[in-house]
Amino acid sequence: MDISRRHLTIRLGEAMRTLRLLLGAVLFVLCLGPVVAQEPAKTQPAPAAQAMTAQQSEVVQVPDSYIARTKKAGAVLELSMKDAIRLALTNNLDIAIQDFNEDVNRERIISTKGFYDPILSFRVGYGSRETPSTRTLDAGSGIDVSTSNSLLFGTSLSQNVPGGGRATMNFSNSRQGSNDAFAVFDPYFGSNLNLTFTQPLWRGFRQTQTERQLKLYNLDSRISDSQFQDTVSRIVQQVQNQYWDLVFAIENHETGRQSMELAIVQHKNNQKRVEIGVMAPIEITKSRAEVARREQQMIRSEVQIIEAQNGLKRMLAPDPKATIWGLNVLPSDRPTERQVAITMDEAIARALERRPELEQVRLEMQKNEVDRKFAKNVSKPMFSIESSLTSNGTAGRVLKRNMIDTDGDGIPDQQGPGIPVPDAPFYGSFTKSIPGAFKFDYINYSVYLNVEMPLWRDRTNEANLAQIAINERKLNSQMKNEQQTVMVDVRNAYEGMQTQKKALEAAQVSRQLAEEQLAGENKRFEAGLSTNFEVLTYQNQLSDARVQEIQALINLEKSITALQRSMYTIIDDQDIVMAKGQNGAATPVTK
Repeated sequence: MDISRRHLTIRLGEAMRTLRLLLGAVLFVLCLGPVVAQEPAKTQPAPAAQAMTAQQSEVVQVPDSYIARTKKAGAVLELSMKDAIRLALTNNLDIAIQDFNEDVNRERIISTKGFYDPILSFRVGYGSRETPSTRTLDAGSGIDVSTSNSLLFGTSLSQNVPGGGRATMNFSNSRQGSNDAFAVFDPYFGSNLNLTFTQPLWRGFRQTQTERQLKLYNLDSRISDSQFQDTVSRIVQQVQNQYWDLVFAIENHETGRQSMELAIVQHKNNQKRVEIGVMAPIEITKSRAEVARREQQMIRSEVQIIEAQNGLKRMLAPDPKATIWGLNVLPSDRPTERQVAITMDEAIARALERRPELEQVRLEMQKNEVDRKFAKNVSKPMFSIESSLTSNGTAGRVLKRNMIDTDGDGIPDQQGPGIPVPDAPFYGSFTKSIPGAFKFDYINYSVYLNVEMPLWRDRTNEANLAQIAINERKLNSQMKNEQQTVMVDVRNAYEGMQTQKKALEAAQVSRQLAEEQLAGENKRFEAGLSTNFEVLTYQNQLSDARVQEIQALINLEKSITALQRSMYTIIDDQDIVMAKGQNGAATPVTK
């Protein structure tokens, strides 16, 4: 019984294998039959397949690359990174606004220096006076009304000098005439040259309000320069980032175009397989839908290009009517994998030395020190010396007057008319008195010491000194805070750069593996071991991997730029020098 059962089992197994072979042969013949029949007879596909084929026969053609289409359209501006930075620094409105601040500071300094400008003044006048005679001598001369007239003219030159002093020169001339019967000069000509100099000896010596303002304005100008350089570095970083955003948008569009090309090739292959009957017609619909989806992605990526272009134009255009708005901007540079040979400690040390924010706090400390020295000087007593030197020049019509006898008694009783004496030493007019004033033959001089001090306390100045001390402590805290902020910026930028390097390496490996997977899946599909869905899936994965690799490379470029800005080496790294323009403002120039 057992032997019979074993023989029966063996026979049943052999029968099943034979049946499977027969069924396989029948299916092979059935599948081969329509193909063989189609070749010689050229018969049409089934109605359903024919309708499906007609519906999917119109395939979107792969467009040219964005760069090729843009160049064919004309009105193209190809820019390298350096060209973009140069245009931005030349035309950027933020820099133009910063230039105005520099102009304002320059004019403030000039205005303050005007305190030392010499002042020249002139004076001329005429006067006349009549008064009743009240002198006994006038009664003897028969004069009831005293009359006099005067002509005055002169000039004055004064100037404040650095150190708190003031120098003045007055030159005055006068002509005086009268009916005084006893006057020796009629008319009288007088010329005076007066030199005066006043100088503080303690309070106000060199530490003047004007000198304080000049020091503060010069420090403000340096702060403005530092802010200007910070603005330049910020704009350079923004231009670089926007430039790379445009590069990424174009590369992303190109990756989408290549992905669409792969989908179209797959769709055409599917059409051929349906035509020979080895693939279901529904697969054409799937592949055509994938082509349409990738076309939509490519169109959306072109919108990204437009937005990135407009963002870059905004930084490069000097005004809304600039020519660049009518051009298509194409970047000519492409990102490369760069290496930055610097340690984190070196980067932090360099940033603490160069960052404009720290320099601005240092300059604010210097301003506070200027105020402290001035307030301390104001608390001192005022000692000033005033000196004066006057040279006199005199001339006139010299008269000799004799008494005359008016009543015939032989006794002179009245002053007679004056008789000119041309031979007298001072006989003459202004032609004699003016030169005499410059000969310093007759001089007057004086020296005074003035003292001024508060009676008890100077509470105003004490409060000012207290405020300055508080501000000093505030600035010290601000410096520590800025230093920590700078250190955090450098650390974030440095570690971000290291992370982006790793991300790029991972993206490169991912893209290589995606290419290998797609190549292998295509071979499996050709051998009938894979499906259309799996091939399209691997195509999408490859497209995503390429985009991620480009994005990782762009992110690495941006992270290096961020590190350069955090160390404030971005201006030097881009070969930018600061030159003073004709308006006095610092102007960035690219080498």
